[in-house]
Amino acid sequence: MSDDKHKAGLEMLRSQLAVMETGVEQALQKRAQAARQLREALSASGDLLSMSMLSSLDRLAAVPVDQRGPVLQRWSAEFPADMVACGLQKVIVSGGEPLRMWDHARSMFGHAMPMSVENDPRDVLNMCAERDDCVGVFGWLSLVGALQWWPAFNEKRFHNLRIIGAWPLGDKDVPYTSILARGPLGPEVGASTLLIAHDDHHKVGKIFSDVGIEGRELGRLQTLVLFEAMERFPEDDIRLKAAKLAGLDGLRVIGALPAYSQPE
Repeated sequence: MSDDKHKAGLEMLRSQLAVMETGVEQALQKRAQAARQLREALSASGDLLSMSMLSSLDRLAAVPVDQRGPVLQRWSAEFPADMVACGLQKVIVSGGEPLRMWDHARSMFGHAMPMSVENDPRDVLNMCAERDDCVGVFGWLSLVGALQWWPAFNEKRFHNLRIIGAWPLGDKDVPYTSILARGPLGPEVGASTLLIAHDDHHKVGKIFSDVGIEGRELGRLQTLVLFEAMERFPEDDIRLKAAKLAGLDGLRVIGALPAYSQPE
C-alpha cells in the first residue's frame, strides 16, 4: 500500500513538473520573439552584434548587485544564444594573463562558443575589423605600458572598430576585460561614451567641461588620451566639433560601456 502511495506521489510530482516545464517553454518562446524584435530595432542605428551585446550588458548592469545572482544564472544561458542569433561565430582573446582572461571570456560567452588566444593584439584587431562575426576580448582599458592596446584605435585601419562592453560586472572591482567588435554603435545603448584624441597640452578635462561633457581620463600614451564621458551621445554630437576646435585633434568616439564599478 505504501509503495502505491509513493508511486502516486511521484507521478503527481512529475505531472506538476511537466506543467511547469510547459510554462517555461512558452515563456522562452515569447522571450525569443521579444529578443528578435529588439534586435531588429537596435540594428536600425548600429551594428547588430555590437548593439545587441551592449544592450544585453545594460540590462544585466541595471539589476541591483544584491539581486544579480539569480538573474546572472539566467542571463548566462540567454546571452550566448542571443549572440549566436546575432551572427557571432568566434571570440578571440589577447593580452596579459591570457588564462585568466580566457576564464572570464568563457564565463561570459559560454563553453559552446568557438574561442582562441592570439599573442599579438594587432592580429585580433585586424580580424575583428575585417569580420562582422567575431569579437575581441582584451585587458581592461586602464592598463598601462606594453599592455595598452586602445591606442591602435587611432589608426585609420581600425576606425570601424568599437569598444562595446566590459566584463565581469561586479560590485566592487573594475572589470577585468574589455570587449570590442565592429561598429557603428548608436547612442541608445551603453551608460558612458569612450573617446580618443590627441591632447598635447593636457587640457582634455577642461576642454570637455567647457563644452558640457563631464567624465574622466582612462588612459594616456604620450599625447594620445582615452576619455570616458559619463553620458551617451551620437558620434556626430555637435559638442565634439567644438572640442576639436579647442585643441583635441583627431577626437572621435570609439565605443561605449555599460554601467560598471568605478575606482574610488
